[in-house]
Amino acid sequence: MDTCDICLGTYNWFNSLNEKLIIWLCLECNKVLLCYGTYTNLELLEHYGFLLNENPNDKVYIPLEPDIYSSSSWPKDSLYIHQNGKPSFALLSALRLCATPPNQRRSVGHLAYSGSQLSTENEVFVMEWIAKKCHFILENLPTTVEEDSLLLLTIDKMHDLHNPIKFEDMPSASRQEVCTFLEANGLQGGGCGAELLLSRKILRSMDRWKLAVQWRLSFKKILVDCIYYCTEIIHSISSQNVST
Repeated sequence: MDTCDICLGTYNWFNSLNEKLIIWLCLECNKVLLCYGTYTNLELLEHYGFLLNENPNDKVYIPLEPDIYSSSSWPKDSLYIHQNGKPSFALLSALRLCATPPNQRRSVGHLAYSGSQLSTENEVFVMEWIAKKCHFILENLPTTVEEDSLLLLTIDKMHDLHNPIKFEDMPSASRQEVCTFLEANGLQGGGCGAELLLSRKILRSMDRWKLAVQWRLSFKKILVDCIYYCTEIIHSISSQNVST
């Protein structure tokens, strides 16, 4: 966040959940700058009703087996994937240690906790494990990245009564979701492509729906980026082994 040279003051404001927001009043740029802390997009959406396209505090937690938690002392909330797709320091450390035979963990524990790779085989195993876990999550979600992206375009078109929607060109999952929204808001008549008369209430519902789709799309993109990151690390290690 950019700051100004001339600042009228800094104020602390507490919401109903007793969470502090820092407010800067800046004279030079005639703006009010709000600091919401280190909220993820899901937390911003739940508490304030918006999300950020690029939120460095966003993260994705992937399901981990109990032995991964027990093999290290990292807190559970530190084991996640960053918004840019990179596994957190703690997650890599925990997985490297868990992938080590139990009788060897004590001797390499200090290396794992310092963020060092334990071996090329260990690192490849960890990256493959993370990539497979992300693949599994994506494959078991009701919609794909492509379907959510198309659905967002469809929601934007639904705001424009003069822009017809070709439901027959939509994937079945997206088409069903659109029809469900229309039915829930009493907009379906003579098929999903009926003319939409959008009241303010319906427009608000549509905006909330769009935010939900945007969040789940960003969730999927983090997993996709993580798969790409892990694959690149594996290729890099493999090429180094070939060159040596």
